[in-house]
Amino acid sequence: MKTISLNIFTNCTTSKSKMTVIERTYKSFIDTFEKIPVTVWCDPNPNKFQCNEYIAELRKVFPIVNKTQSLSDGYVKSIINSTTDYIFQLEWDWQFRSDLICHSLTEIMDCMSSVGIYHLRFNKRANVKDGWEKNVNLAQYSHTGPGYTIQYCTTNVLSNNPHIIDRKKYIGGLISRIKVKPGSLGIEEELSRKDLTGAIYGKINYPACVIHSDGRHAK
Repeated sequence: MKTISLNIFTNCTTSKSKMTVIERTYKSFIDTFEKIPVTVWCDPNPNKFQCNEYIAELRKVFPIVNKTQSLSDGYVKSIINSTTDYIFQLEWDWQFRSDLICHSLTEIMDCMSSVGIYHLRFNKRANVKDGWEKNVNLAQYSHTGPGYTIQYCTTNVLSNNPHIIDRKKYIGGLISRIKVKPGSLGIEEELSRKDLTGAIYGKINYPACVIHSDGRHAK
């Protein structure tokens, strides 16, 4: 059976509701999928003087919390330090639409393994040509496995939005393309619109499966 773990990436903002935001995200994940091994990766920026306090609060909820230099630094380390077949990469301020995500992690991993998908994203907008995908030729596919059928679209945009990756594929080459940079830079702009193909959960025009609450401005 394929294995999967969860990484949640956060940073120390000035928002007083940091813990509320990340706990809401984690609950949303569990309610939509299931409880799996989780690690939190915390960038102390931009509010470094409160970072130790934030990490102490995080450790009351999450078993493993690591301090990083940036999102890309944590992203690379999360892949290197993982031992599971697949990894769910999740930034700290997203909500899942459980009414629109109709498959288990086991079914999704089975689909990814069978078809050769190494990056599957849950979209923050309907699956249409918009944003970074404005000029992408979205193609729709489906895969039928034991007791399930998953529809998905292909794209050359490998976004940081909530996504599952094939760890071995990244260790085998994709990780070397990521550049460790400050803030949220260094990942999607290095992997998108290149010679790579990712997948988006759902058929063409399928509604947004996740909502970005933008923790920087949370009240």
